[in-house]
Amino acid sequence: MKPRVYLIVLLLVIPFQARLLSPLSVAGITPDLCLIVVYVIGLLTSPREAAFAGIVVGLLQDINAASYLGLMGFTQGLAGLFAGFLGKRVLNVSSLSNIAFLAAFSLMESVFLAVFIEILYGSVPFFSMVFGNMLPRAFYTGLFGVVLLQLITKKGVITMLTRRTLQREA
Repeated sequence: MKPRVYLIVLLLVIPFQARLLSPLSVAGITPDLCLIVVYVIGLLTSPREAAFAGIVVGLLQDINAASYLGLMGFTQGLAGLFAGFLGKRVLNVSSLSNIAFLAAFSLMESVFLAVFIEILYGSVPFFSMVFGNMLPRAFYTGLFGVVLLQLITKKGVITMLTRRTLQREA
């Protein structure tokens, strides 16, 4: 992606997640816009670039939430890395199978965070969290992400986002 696009995305993703997606909340569950952005970056760029973008977005989430610094950076970086590999070898940006992959990334991130909290604090109601929050959020994130991917594909935003060197390779 172009450097100025990265700057704009990094400056706006947290406020969009916090304020503009609140009205789209269903039963208190909102889609994870940060994960969707990292996933899209992974599909459009290389795994290394997507992992770096994921680490930066995750660190911004950690700073914003005043949580353990680096935890979300680690999970978002892994999501970007795997999305980059999928984008290079398997997936098409306009494919509807992105729902399953986005949902799987969201679920894996939630499970990792729950296990981390369980190790630190103990006594986390894991199964009630899985069925009450993690699975619905994963499904909602996957669905919302695919809708966003379809919109940016139809509006021609993808060619505007990618660098010319990446456009020539494709």
